[in-house]
Amino acid sequence: MTGPRLPDGFAVQVDRRVKVLAEGAALLGGSPTRLLRLAPAAQTMLDGGRLEVHDAQSAQLARALLDATVAHPRPATGPSHLDVTVVVPVRDNAVGVARLVRSLRGMRVVVVDDGSVVPLQAADFCELAGHCDVRVLRHDVSRGPAAARNTGLAACETDFVAFLDSDVVPRRGWLEALLGHFCDPAVALVAPRIVGLHEPDNLIARYEAVRSSLDLGLREAPVVPYGTVSYVPSAAIICRRAALNQVGGFDESMHSGEDVDLCWR
Repeated sequence: MTGPRLPDGFAVQVDRRVKVLAEGAALLGGSPTRLLRLAPAAQTMLDGGRLEVHDAQSAQLARALLDATVAHPRPATGPSHLDVTVVVPVRDNAVGVARLVRSLRGMRVVVVDDGSVVPLQAADFCELAGHCDVRVLRHDVSRGPAAARNTGLAACETDFVAFLDSDVVPRRGWLEALLGHFCDPAVALVAPRIVGLHEPDNLIARYEAVRSSLDLGLREAPVVPYGTVSYVPSAAIICRRAALNQVGGFDESMHSGEDVDLCWR
């Protein structure tokens, strides 16, 4: 076991693409592919490929399955939305950020205006006051998305920080679906799948719909080096604030690829 103990009630489910060998004595799969041998006691803990943590032994097996990337987490619950602050970096997209904030009902929101030609003001969000607690910070000169996110991060006091770009529109239930993963104390960052907002209406849009660098696929996966998902885009991520501060946040010298760099660090 390489990570801290998983809490009781936390469950894992073996990936359906994993091959069960020798009547459950071994599992073949994961990314990269590996062979995981199971002791007889471990075999009895798996019920249809599912394991729920209830003691030290089941916690150790669940961690081993997660580390081997042959199983996916199935947390029972998670932190509250009150434990999250949403940071929105924006430049010259007042319409988009207003649309986004409108969808974030009851949440703390920090909007970081990264040198927009027409500065955003707190008054711009007065009509949304009933929806969210909105704070606006500004860079007089654009310093790039990494710096904007770091400015928002520095203003947060909650345990978790969600970074959403101004052109993102989260679906209902997005936050609850992601927060549960933080029941695992080893998890520092979680991301949703990102898909196009509208049906593609031209050749470039159709290409982006199937080859977008933001859409990393339909299947859930751990974010690990050499895996099927080795990074996630910062257009929509939730981070454990302490972990983000520990690695120094986003690298402000990078005006692109700063999200890949963050995941790798």
